[in-house]
Amino acid sequence: MMSSLSSIARPVAGLTAAISLAFSVTAHAEPSRISAEKIDATVARVMASYDVPGMAVAIVEGDAVAYAQSYGVQEFGEQAKASPKTLFKIASVTKNFTTAALALLVDQGKIAWDDPVIDYIPEFRVQDPWITRNFTVRDLLIHKSGLNLGAGDLMFWPTPNDFTRADILHGLQFLPMTRGFRTQYAYDNILYVLAGELTERVTGQRWESFVEANLMRPLGMEYCFAGPVPEQYKKYIAQPHGMIDGTPTVVRRDAADDYLTSAPAGGIRCSIQAMTKWMKMHIARGSYTDANGQPQQLISAQQHAEMWSPQTIMNVGSRAADWDNTHFAAYGLGWRMHDVDGLLRVHHTGTLHGMNAYLSFFPELDVGFMVLMNRAHSDARTAVMQTMIKAYTDSPERDWVAAVQQWRKQVSAQRSASYEEPKTQPVTDELAAQVVGDYQDPWFGKVSVRWQDGELRWRSHRSQRMVGELLHIKGTTFAARWDDRTHHADAYVRFTTTMQGDILGMQLAPIDPAADFSFDFEDLNFTKQ
Repeated sequence: MMSSLSSIARPVAGLTAAISLAFSVTAHAEPSRISAEKIDATVARVMASYDVPGMAVAIVEGDAVAYAQSYGVQEFGEQAKASPKTLFKIASVTKNFTTAALALLVDQGKIAWDDPVIDYIPEFRVQDPWITRNFTVRDLLIHKSGLNLGAGDLMFWPTPNDFTRADILHGLQFLPMTRGFRTQYAYDNILYVLAGELTERVTGQRWESFVEANLMRPLGMEYCFAGPVPEQYKKYIAQPHGMIDGTPTVVRRDAADDYLTSAPAGGIRCSIQAMTKWMKMHIARGSYTDANGQPQQLISAQQHAEMWSPQTIMNVGSRAADWDNTHFAAYGLGWRMHDVDGLLRVHHTGTLHGMNAYLSFFPELDVGFMVLMNRAHSDARTAVMQTMIKAYTDSPERDWVAAVQQWRKQVSAQRSASYEEPKTQPVTDELAAQVVGDYQDPWFGKVSVRWQDGELRWRSHRSQRMVGELLHIKGTTFAARWDDRTHHADAYVRFTTTMQGDILGMQLAPIDPAADFSFDFEDLNFTKQ
């Protein structure tokens, strides 16, 4: 029942002519609960509706690839078709590779989930000394550390910047921990970066090398890389796209040459061909069949169960309750989980600038689902995923593309009713002279404010793309309009003063409450130098 994963051209009605589709074709019966035609038609609608250049979709049932298809192109306007070998960034789906690497070390007796982090990284520090001493390996992974949502993400987002993992380790001690240690869910990336660092301290290998050698290669995941992509595989790289002036545009070309600081949190590039092998291993609770046809245990059943066990309670949103009849939601070790129509679902999404991924399992059904795409639009991946999984939960027939679009209209209407762009006015020479200078944040580093060619300019010295114009709102409050319009995260900038009106420092906050939480402006606290 294995898919041939060969690729042929096949027309799909309703797509814009600009998006050329290539489908891989299976050499066996269709998936057991949904037709190939329905998946193809859904993907066609989604790609046309959301201007997705390329996508890959897979369903794994037990130890067999029931469905694996590639659609579209690796880069908009170019000829290279998306294929089973196309390398998509899987973003935060990477997190379950990071926890799997740690599970290997637990199996080997080299670490334990509840060991203190400082046993392996002696310089590890958070704001509170007691928490520092009691912060465990498990605490790195379950998103209830007490850090704010997306804390420290500006040390590796947007790329490029010159922050290293040593900088992230040093900067952690300056991040506010206002939510209460082990009390509530708040998603972070920075602690997964440090989980990768812990792996390196224990093994003496780069995290990327360890993951490739000990997870990917034993499973035969040839077209999958945690680190730089070798030259012979670069022709398979899918480029990340966003919409600029109504056209799918590469937001930042992925040369795949560098070791990414953020890699353990979201840096893996992988093909649908390789991800189906990752999926089969998880469906088999950590076991796999090697190249010689012999059964092997990659991760023990005990540690696999630990990764898929609830650790942090999450809120159940109204959408999940309405769509999936959900009653509980939780985060495990690199995995989310909730109930869907009475069945357990274990899953994770991945979101990066210009890339999306979505991986789901239903352990009681021994089935998994994967969506990869080179366009950042969560609604697109959700519509495809819902269409597939609902066929397996015996839920009533529903047009999930239309349902997702209707939900987005409601959310957009609510946002429009509560959000208004700030009104700005020209900056006077007198006001500019007051705020011009250099400012320092203990973890983000130096920022300069300069009067240049009639504009007040804000520039980070360590994050090259964080550059923009300051427009005056009122008093000492400004709006930062970033030169890179793909950020979609303009910020309020408020200069703090003494009682006499002298500038003390600077604080930031997102203008749009719907801006990506990785622009964690609220954690910045600049002092004027």
